[in-house]
Amino acid sequence: MNNSQVLKAFYACRAGSSSNGAFSTDGNSLYSYRLRIATHTGNEIIVGDYTASGTYYSQTTSKHVGYARGLRSARVISATEFEAI
Repeated sequence: MNNSQVLKAFYACRAGSSSNGAFSTDGNSLYSYRLRIATHTGNEIIVGDYTASGTYYSQTTSKHVGYARGLRSARVISATEFEAI
């Protein structure tokens, strides 16, 4: 799968992984490498702010967070708040 397909799988609550394994979903949560960066909660998608403006992890993870931010019903919260859910 390419990154766009992984994102679509996550949005549809299906599992999937990019060809190199860096971007993946189990259908409920979205991962950049092994870091959980987004999750479904009811009718909402919660995204952890693992970017330069939040808690920086890596350039690739920041890019993956950017993809998740663009999803309809996505809400971005701090990485600290996100890790608590």
